[in-house]
Amino acid sequence: MSEASPSASAASPATKIRFPALDGCRAVAALGVLITHVSLLSGFSNRSTTLGPYLARMDVGVSVFFVLSGFLLYRPFVAARFAAESPGDLGAYARRRMLRIIPAYWVALTVIGFVLKAPGFVEPHSIISHYLLLQIYDSTQLVGGPIQQAWSLATEVAFYVFVPCWAWAMSRRKRSASRQLRVEVIALVAIFIASAAANLGLIKIGVAESTFAQLGTWLPFRIGDFVPGMLLAVGSAWVSHNKTRLPSWLRRSPAALVFWVFALGVFWFVSTQLGLPMFPIFTPAQAYLVRVLYLVFATLLVIPAVLARSDKGLVTATAANPVAIWLGLVSYGIYIWHEAWQDIYLRITDQPGLNANFLGMLSFTLALTMLCATLSWYLVEKPAIRWGARHRGSPMPPTVEHPPAESAPSLP
Repeated sequence: MSEASPSASAASPATKIRFPALDGCRAVAALGVLITHVSLLSGFSNRSTTLGPYLARMDVGVSVFFVLSGFLLYRPFVAARFAAESPGDLGAYARRRMLRIIPAYWVALTVIGFVLKAPGFVEPHSIISHYLLLQIYDSTQLVGGPIQQAWSLATEVAFYVFVPCWAWAMSRRKRSASRQLRVEVIALVAIFIASAAANLGLIKIGVAESTFAQLGTWLPFRIGDFVPGMLLAVGSAWVSHNKTRLPSWLRRSPAALVFWVFALGVFWFVSTQLGLPMFPIFTPAQAYLVRVLYLVFATLLVIPAVLARSDKGLVTATAANPVAIWLGLVSYGIYIWHEAWQDIYLRITDQPGLNANFLGMLSFTLALTMLCATLSWYLVEKPAIRWGARHRGSPMPPTVEHPPAESAPSLP
């Protein structure tokens, strides 16, 4: 989708590497959350004892998006640091992040909230809070609103701010590349442990489900979901810096298949073995366990797309084919538009929520969402990206970045 964060130089080989298979990961995540929401809102997850449990857990896409964001946003910074190069213009970085998120979101929010009213703005939801992506900091506005899933945009924006701050902290002292590698890994593991401890502390003191759900959208309690991607970024940048050639078996189809089989095993376990309610209203302990298992799944899914970026076998065929790449391009539009069309489907068919036709809602939602996502990409997102590229400061790498994450496992 959009380009990622700034690197030291456009001429730096380590920061110009592309990972086309990540588009397929984005496509899987975006379509997965669409299917989850259709399955839940139609009531199919509760009606089907075979497919229902799996469809209800396809909101695992939120963790896929966060892992991708951690990898793609942090990699240019750490690659520049290993190469002893100066980071690029942070003003250009901020402008690109804003242009990637805001224009398409504002268009969708305006059309959905004021034209389609699917749904419209209803008290206590504040127009200002939603346009500025501040709704996650007010418990009365977290659930509902024209684009309910936009909570994750707010979480992503917080991460956008965090990344250059963290990169600055990691570059305060000059170190050899090998020493820097150790510091990077230790520091990232430390913030993962700190975030986990904060979540477990909330569970220990017995906070309410709604409080835990809200705090789970705030970056200090959610940063752990980005850390595996950031660690992958460190490893990938280190391999590129040292021009290390990974073993061929690790970059080819059998290894990717092993990772993905284990990912499917994790997905099966969280879908069928935990006795979770179909609708994702979990206790704090359940919510955090699901989040951790989702993160394992997401990491296992993404690793082959990073390792096997030049492989012509399974990964390229499934995750970097033309269809997957195109779906990756429009996945942000899929994210911001799909819930509105579910709402409209119920309105025009006069079917009750939680007792609607699953295939009918899925077909309608998918068709209209893909139309809106396509228009969003070609008429709003792509022009905004090009405008930003013409008005940037120091050169930026062409790494393709993913859309913000979608549905929260612990929110309806």
